[in-house]
Amino acid sequence: MKSKNIPQQHKKYFLLFFIVLLSLTIFATVALANFSTIKVDAAVVNVRTGPGLSYDVMSQVGAGDTVNVLEEKNEWYKVRLSNDRIGWVASWLVNNTEISAATNTVGTITGEKINVRSESNEQAEIIGSVVKGTELTVLFQENGWTQVQYNQQVAWVNSNFIEVKAAAVQEAPQTVATKDNSNADVQTISIRTEGTRIRTSPSTDSKVVLTASQGQSFSYIGTEGDWYHVKASDGTEGYVANWLVDLSATAEAAPTAQISSLSEATIVIDPGHGGSDPGAEGSNYYESEITLSTAEILADRLRQSGANVILTRTTDTDVGLRDRAYISNQAKADVFISIHYDSTPNPNEGSGTTTYYYSDSNKALAKAVNNGLSKGPLPNNGYRFGDHQVTRENAQPALLLEMGYVNNDTDSALITTKSYQQTMSNHIVDALTNYFNK
Repeated sequence: MKSKNIPQQHKKYFLLFFIVLLSLTIFATVALANFSTIKVDAAVVNVRTGPGLSYDVMSQVGAGDTVNVLEEKNEWYKVRLSNDRIGWVASWLVNNTEISAATNTVGTITGEKINVRSESNEQAEIIGSVVKGTELTVLFQENGWTQVQYNQQVAWVNSNFIEVKAAAVQEAPQTVATKDNSNADVQTISIRTEGTRIRTSPSTDSKVVLTASQGQSFSYIGTEGDWYHVKASDGTEGYVANWLVDLSATAEAAPTAQISSLSEATIVIDPGHGGSDPGAEGSNYYESEITLSTAEILADRLRQSGANVILTRTTDTDVGLRDRAYISNQAKADVFISIHYDSTPNPNEGSGTTTYYYSDSNKALAKAVNNGLSKGPLPNNGYRFGDHQVTRENAQPALLLEMGYVNNDTDSALITTKSYQQTMSNHIVDALTNYFNK
């Protein structure tokens, strides 16, 4: 077969095409390398499937590992791991929560006015806009979108409207490190309830060695599970359940997280009553029905904010008052909220919302949440002390909320509606957000 010579002009076109292709490949490599990088300093940091503590742990990173930040949501960073898996890490584990670019690659906006979005798609939230000629630091490019640093956060613009010029990468790693959670050693504990039993071992089945009075103090020796090993002034030693005592004002039993965001928090929501205890009776409903529906709406809103949420019941079933407090203590809840609706001996004698706390240490929380309730459509009766078992036996920050009266005609017409329950849930979430951000 006779060979054909390729014309010289065609060779030139082929060489030009090859050079262009090679240039694009090199550029893509540069762009893909330019993430905002954070370096892990803590021993172990969990990587989760979504932006919140309620999401499953999919992987872990350890000291010396680096991850690339793709996005920020609810104070969580969406990151790409070394194996190209995508997950989320908590931003509060980063000393500097402002994201610094790990590159000085600059992109210039070529469109007249271009939307800046929270994610790399046209349906994503618009968080701002930039005009022609604006220069932005470029972090990453994929699927027709360019990730940029915009107002100290990670954002995205359509790649058709930004001209990127590669530059030398400047490493500016951030350090991921847990906050200092150290606390002073426990010295004393104080008994909350008259007749609290001190036992020979950390179990309700063990022998009672003495019965303590309300306010009586004991020296702290150690912790075993949910029990404190204590010593009385006469030298008698024993164990007391941690949900029945208050810790000394100058110390805590164990290191606890310094919560500074709702997305870091574990919230226990307790729908009041249930099962054989229906609670107060309305015109055609029981209190237990609307406490559950309200709690479910509140739980959904909290999860949307990134919080880890636990419900003491999810169906119409019996849950003991002590068990409700125990769930909170076991979970080491950052906040426990028991949802209730009030009643009076005679119809239309009471109206509005009220916030109850037991421990004085929860006054600030009560005030914050009550401020949220006061923004609702019903009158607000303030926040005050209340001796309720679910808060009295709760070692965690705990409140009981009365969110309206079932036997008040005006209240009842509102509290049974989904719109009221959603509105009040929004106010509670806003109040908790402000409380943790203070």
